[in-house]
Amino acid sequence: MREDDARLIRDSLSSVSPYIVYPQELKELIESELKNSESVDVFIENVRRTISGRADVTRKTDAQIFLNELRRRIRK
Repeated sequence: MREDDARLIRDSLSSVSPYIVYPQELKELIESELKNSESVDVFIENVRRTISGRADVTRKTDAQIFLNELRRRIRK
């Protein structure tokens, strides 16, 4: 993945961290997916797929807040 894209993803996480319950877990997921994704679109799909299998609604919500912010920043 390009460094610009990785920075955008990390900045998005940083901006929503005050609003999520499990920021460290989300950060670990994001860093793992950054290594496994060649583009932002693939990254988003991988994160969505990973969180969809989780039963914990709070963790799903944390990830959705992050993904919404990331998508908002991509549109700019």
